[in-house]
Amino acid sequence: MGILGFHVKPSLHNEGGLLMTELFSEPEQLKRIAEPLSNRSDIYSLGMTLYVLANDKKFPDQRDVLPEIEEISVELNAILRKACSYYPGNRYQSAAELRKELLKLMITKYC
Repeated sequence: MGILGFHVKPSLHNEGGLLMTELFSEPEQLKRIAEPLSNRSDIYSLGMTLYVLANDKKFPDQRDVLPEIEEISVELNAILRKACSYYPGNRYQSAAELRKELLKLMITKYC
């Protein structure tokens, strides 16, 4: 059983010494885009994990632009889309930046 609490058919790939789960791996790793791996790779994986949790454990059909999740706010959809942007330069630059946006949303929308 995975981190999301449901079974996923294992799809680990070992490419050039990298071991990854395809559904949570960033595009630059899967498609070998000419971008160096960085902390933004981790931001993508975290964003995809949050997206799947918010989307009732359903993976998106497309990954270049995430479909909106109707059950969550426009603001949270925007945060998830930025975290899971196809292009690393469009993602949050750090986990601290993502955290700041999530906290800001919590405070302004839910407190």
